[in-house]
Amino acid sequence: MSALSRIREFRIRRIENFRAVLLKAWSVRLIVLATLLEGAQAGCGFFTGSDLVSPGTLTVLNCGLMLAALAARLVAQEAVSGSTVKGDA
Repeated sequence: MSALSRIREFRIRRIENFRAVLLKAWSVRLIVLATLLEGAQAGCGFFTGSDLVSPGTLTVLNCGLMLAALAARLVAQEAVSGSTVKGDA
């Protein structure tokens, strides 16, 4: 199968327990927090005309939150997906 045919077959499908993932997954919580932090950074600069915290500090915090969200996506979260770790019965 060629790479082009694999790309054509690629379809985004919703997961069955998307509501549980949205409400309980740490990755989603961290992404929301990073988004709020990014909005606060833009809003403070826009409305006050000055930066309360340096943009570099907020950027580093935002990058850290996004890396934590990536790591959280790779960890089995029992509250979201049940017992999915290999070896659990």
